[in-house]
Formats: sequence, C-alpha cells, structure tokens
Amino acid sequence: MPTTTPVRVAIVGGGLTGAAVGRALRRALPAESVVVWEGLAQLGGRMMTERTTVLGGATGLADSGAQYVTVTDDADVAEAHKPLYDSLAAAGVLVPMRGRIEGGRAADGGGTNYVAPQGVASIVERVFSMSSLSPCCSRRATALRHVAARGEEARSRWELTSADGRCEQFDGVVVACPIPDMLALIDTGEGGAWLDGASGVGRADLTGVQYSSRYALTLFYPASAAAVFAAHIDWAARYVSKADDDAIVYLAHDSAKRGGEDGGAVSLVVHTSVPYGIRALKAAEPEESVLADLRARVGKLLPWLPEPESLVLRPWRVSQVRYPVALPGGAACLPLRPAAGGRAAPALVLAGDAFSPLGSRFDGCVQSGESAAAAVLAALVGT
Repeated sequence: MPTTTPVRVAIVGGGLTGAAVGRALRRALPAESVVVWEGLAQLGGRMMTERTTVLGGATGLADSGAQYVTVTDDADVAEAHKPLYDSLAAAGVLVPMRGRIEGGRAADGGGTNYVAPQGVASIVERVFSMSSLSPCCSRRATALRHVAARGEEARSRWELTSADGRCEQFDGVVVACPIPDMLALIDTGEGGAWLDGASGVGRADLTGVQYSSRYALTLFYPASAAAVFAAHIDWAARYVSKADDDAIVYLAHDSAKRGGEDGGAVSLVVHTSVPYGIRALKAAEPEESVLADLRARVGKLLPWLPEPESLVLRPWRVSQVRYPVALPGGAACLPLRPAAGGRAAPALVLAGDAFSPLGSRFDGCVQSGESAAAAVLAALVGT
C-alpha cells in the first residue's frame, strides 16, 4: 500500500462469503488488519449446524441450513477453487458423500457431493481458522457512517457501530450478508446514497432479489435409535414428491449423511417447501402450530419414527437466492463509489451469493468473497 498508516478492513458477516473474503484478504494483509463481525452467536450463517446433547451425554449435530456441497459444473471455477477443496479435505472437514440421495434433483448439477462430518458450520469455522482470523460473534452491525478525512489524513474511513455500542473505524468494509440485512445497514449512512447513485445496478435491482423461505425442523434421538433408522431406511437424504406430501420437500438422516461413525446422537432434518414457508411466515403462524403440523406430516411419511428426545424448529426467512443479481460481466460483488468519485473514498463492497452467477452454492459464495476482496484491495491501493 502507498501509505504507511495501518490499514483496517471490516467484514460484516461470518458466513461462507465472509470467510472467503477473509481468506483472500489475508494473502495481502496481516491478520490484525482484518476484522470480522458476526451478529449471531455462532459462525456459519445459512451454513447452520444445530448442536445439542442427548441422553447419555452424546453430542447431537445436524445441518439445518445447507445440506451438502456440490462442486460446480463450471470447469474454470472448479479448478480455481480446487486448492480450497483440497485443504478442507486434507483436514477432514470435507469428505465425499457416501450415503444415497433418493429422488435427487437436477439443480445440484453433476459435480461431486461433499459433506462435513462435524456439520457444515465447521467448513466456515475452518476457513476462518486457516486465515488466522478470530471473528467476533454476537456483534451485530447496526450503523455504517462515512467519516471524512481530517488534517493530514490521506483517506476517509467508515465507522461501524454494533448493537452493544462498540464503534470502530475502517479503511474498507465488505458487507457479506443477505440483501435485506445489507440494505438495512448501508441505509443508516452514506452507503445508501452511494447505492442510489451507482451506475448499471441500483437499489431496484437489489430490492428485486427474491429469496426462498422455509422451515427446518431438526429431531434428535439417542445413539440407540440408529438401529431403528437402519431397519427402515437406506437413504441419507430424500427429496419428497408433492404426491407424498405438499409441504415437506426434503428429509435427511443427518447423522448418517455426515458419516455416522462418531457414536453421537441420531438426527433427522426436515425442510418444508417454499410456498409452505412463505405462507406460514406471512401469516405469522404460531411456532406451536407449525411444529405440530410438521410433526404430524413427518409421522405419516415415516410412521416408524420413535419419539425424539429434543427438537429445534428454525424459520429460514432468507434461505437460497432464487435468482442472483444480473451484474454487468457476471461480476460476483458490487463495489460502491460516491457519485463524485474520488481517490480518497473508502472502499465499500457488497458481496454474497446474491451477486454470484453461480447463486446459492459453495462455489458461488467463494467466488463472490474472492471478488470482493480483490475490489477492496484495488481501492486501498488507489488511496
């Protein structure tokens, strides 16, 4: 960098895109220059892994968000991301999926499927760890304000404020979270005006992005239930047809899907259809009603199921991106600039699966994160 002043870059979002941003930034910046804020108590974002302890002390894990990683059919992208896949595989974080998928869908493509034995959240945790970054969880960004350069300062900065009152300044910010949260943050300051003045892609493009909404129900059983499951099903995951149920689209014998060799709790994950999720969420259906309905439906699909020891119902208001933003040239992120331009403007980059041509896939998030890091570094070099 042309300046000797220490550079600081903030990543808002501790999901896979944020982890990919951090990994790429660390090739050019020291760890102390990269700060990650995550609003939830755990990393992963929509790569969410539920954790619990069941009778006998066995640990229960279940992926309630992303289920498995399918390598993209895009040969160039697959080759570019191969080092990341290889490092995750070498660490045992990713392993080829051995379990059978019943009723597989064409949308997954023909690439290799991988699972995470310790849950998909462990992938995100590992990428951050590989980059020697320690994200700050439970730190939700609530305001983003542009701070003008003063005196002899060469550049202006962004000031981030968190829900717990913490306030820090940065030379660049990458907002790597779902678009509704992204817009809510940048509209607290000048970033919203930068978006309104952007050329090519504007606010209407972002507000027009639609996400699928659904519920995920996770049922946990003691390790002894493994024999019951093995006696009745031979699949690790099953896509459910409308003829079988018009609300449930996916079932996963999650502990078996991830390998099932750790002797831990048995878990079953249930995903609803998007129409069911949208309807129930818009109607603000009580959680008890949704839970009772889904348990009854699961009972009809799998009448042999024992009573679960514990369960988690998670509403995913923002799940997969149905259609990514059509950015010029198929870009995977959106760098914002003030209308007047200027070399001293601090970098502000929007990133995530909504910007990648690959959409809500592992490779799409990684692609967007790497593009965002490149955009931030290019802006810093110009200041």
